Amino acid sequence: MKRDAVLEKRIYRRDFVRIAGIGFAAVGNIAEGLSQDSITPQVRIYANRLIGLWYFDPVGLYVEPGQTVRWISATWGTSVTAYHPENDNRELRIPEGAQPFDSGLLDEDANTFEWTFDVPGTYDYFSRDHEPIGTVGRIVVGQSGGPAEKPLGYGGREGWAPIYPRVRQVLELVTSKAIMEKKTFPYPTERFQRRYPY
Repeated sequence: MKRDAVLEKRIYRRDFVRIAGIGFAAVGNIAEGLSQDSITPQVRIYANRLIGLWYFDPVGLYVEPGQTVRWISATWGTSVTAYHPENDNRELRIPEGAQPFDSGLLDEDANTFEWTFDVPGTYDYFSRDHEPIGTVGRIVVGQSGGPAEKPLGYGGREGWAPIYPRVRQVLELVTSKAIMEKKTFPYPTERFQRRYPY
C-alpha cells in the first residue's frame, strides 16, 4: 500500500512538472510577444489646431540597424515619407543605398505605418501635406552619416521641391549629435506653437 502511494506521488510530480513546463512556456511566449512589441519604438503624429502644429513626437529618434519603427497617427491625412527623389522630387536625405519609404496618406482606418531600418545612417522624413508647417522628423540608425548630414539644399535648389523655412528650423534644431546623446528628442512644441488667430 505504501508503495502505491509513492507511485501515485511520482506520477503526480511528473504531471505537475509537465503542466508547469507548459505553463512556463506559455508565459514565456506571451512575455516574448510583449517584449518584442515594447522594443518597437513608436512615433506619434499629432495635430494640435489650437497651437497650429502637426508634428512627429519624438521628432528625433535613435535605433539600431535592423530595428523597426512604428508611426501612429492621431489625425487623418498625414504621411511618413522619406526625403528621396522618388518621393515628389525631394533631395536625397537618407543614406545612399537605403530604400525610400512612403506610408501613403494615413487615416482613421489605416493609422499606423512601420518601417525596418537596415542601412546605418541618418534619415530625414516628412508628412506630405504638412511639410510646409514643419512636420518633419529625423532618425539615426546605428551612427550618423549620409546625405542628411549635409546642409539642406546641398546640391542646389534648381529642379528640386522647395525647402520650407519651418523644415529648416526644425531639422537644424534636431541634430544627429543630440539624437545620439538623448536617444529620443521630443518635439519642441513650446518653441514652434502659434496662438490662434495665426
